[in-house]
Amino acid sequence: MITIKKHYSYYNPQDGKYYVDKPYSLRDNKVSPSASPKIPLKNTADRAYKIPVFLSHPSMLNTTQTRFLNRLIDEIERALLFPRTLPDTEQYPNKTITSVRRMILSSYGLIAVNMQQVFANYTMTNIPGGTPPPPSWEGAPFLQIEPSMGYQRGLPLLLIKESGVNSIGVWNPSVVPFFIIEWDSSKPLDEFFNRVEWREIFQNWVAQVRNGYFIQTQPSYRYGPDDL
Repeated sequence: MITIKKHYSYYNPQDGKYYVDKPYSLRDNKVSPSASPKIPLKNTADRAYKIPVFLSHPSMLNTTQTRFLNRLIDEIERALLFPRTLPDTEQYPNKTITSVRRMILSSYGLIAVNMQQVFANYTMTNIPGGTPPPPSWEGAPFLQIEPSMGYQRGLPLLLIKESGVNSIGVWNPSVVPFFIIEWDSSKPLDEFFNRVEWREIFQNWVAQVRNGYFIQTQPSYRYGPDDL
């Protein structure tokens, strides 16, 4: 067995000198554990190959909703996309709406999950004698704002609504120009994620995200009709 020992140096711009760092060993073309960098290269590589997308979801979750969200994140990451959400993955020193705008402008797709938050029993309307709507679950207010901002930006959208949540605003099928898929929290998770309907919608959304990513990252200077 042959062991090759090498030393590598780094340059200090402050004093203009080179310094020798710790040696590392190569055995059978494998780097020894002592050669591991301070930041794991694998983690860096994993993040480098993921296109950022905005994951919009409520902050108040029960156990079933948390399991669904974790499974959804796994599905997104397996598609080599990086789900970003406030304030879990990042936060900025601005007001919430400004941080949301920054996330929207730096993402290439948006997936929103509208989940049951508060059960509302309506008793009256602003019109005397008017018939109040039937009792229903309400979603989080930002689940109206964030998908709307994503649509204004032109991002590919994928909307998931927990069954029982009222269909108002952007969650009204007659308002948005795309399909809203429903998740029944009383059924097993696999039943939702194994549905052909979900897989088709999700893969179509992933394709739109990737296509938009390659279009938006084209150089501003073009010298031909095709990407050369």
